[in-house]
Amino acid sequence: MTLITTVHSYAGGVAKSATARDLSAALAIQGHRVLLIDADHQADLSVSLGVDVDEAFANADESFAQTIGPAVLGTGPLPDVHHVYGLDLIPSSITLYNLEKELKSDVSMVVGLRYALNEIRAAGAYDFVFIDTNPTLGDMATLALLAADRVLLPIPPNRKGLRAGTFIRSRVEKGHYHRLNPELQVLPPVITQAPNTTLARQYQAEIESLFGQTLGVVRHRPGLYPTAMERATPVPVFDRGDGRAEIMAVADAFLQTAGAARVS
Repeated sequence: MTLITTVHSYAGGVAKSATARDLSAALAIQGHRVLLIDADHQADLSVSLGVDVDEAFANADESFAQTIGPAVLGTGPLPDVHHVYGLDLIPSSITLYNLEKELKSDVSMVVGLRYALNEIRAAGAYDFVFIDTNPTLGDMATLALLAADRVLLPIPPNRKGLRAGTFIRSRVEKGHYHRLNPELQVLPPVITQAPNTTLARQYQAEIESLFGQTLGVVRHRPGLYPTAMERATPVPVFDRGDGRAEIMAVADAFLQTAGAARVS
């Protein structure tokens, strides 16, 4: 049984990739079989796990072959995974930018990732698959959301984060994404980058009121997260303090809300 979750926000800078990376690592630490897919051509997630295919391969076609691109286009299978920190990674590349152009020319390709992941699901090799999208409402986001069973929204306690989160929830529950993937469900959000301010606490209360519950709060730590990114090490592996504890608590909450409702 495999649950596929897309981590998404059209707003940049909300800790989307960090949430996908650290939650995946936390679940892997707990012994779950996890596949993490980087579907953002910026490849920040891949690089933050020490995998830079654009640096490893001088040829653009070789870099592209390491990504989901060929499977989406139907020209090849999903690539061999990279084993990092107890989880499996399909990395991204700047060449994945060209995939969005292909999607615009043939809209039927937006189901390409879903079909590829159906084979992954049938093989039963993973408990959880996470997809990290680029911050957009375009075809690449649609590709990732059509492939998923759940969407996880990282929402910082500010106006930008809340606006993006509520808009995407609306699109999933009764708008564009609902029509395309009616089985897709919105998970309780993760509150990210939370500073210890009165305004942030007010926004946090509003997020909790609008969504009913959250998977937890990840505090703003300007030293920890940039350092983890630079050292290409997930926070649950890099840190042994409060940062790790928060991420592990989010993983436990994820298991309680999403893991109990895994789909076959």
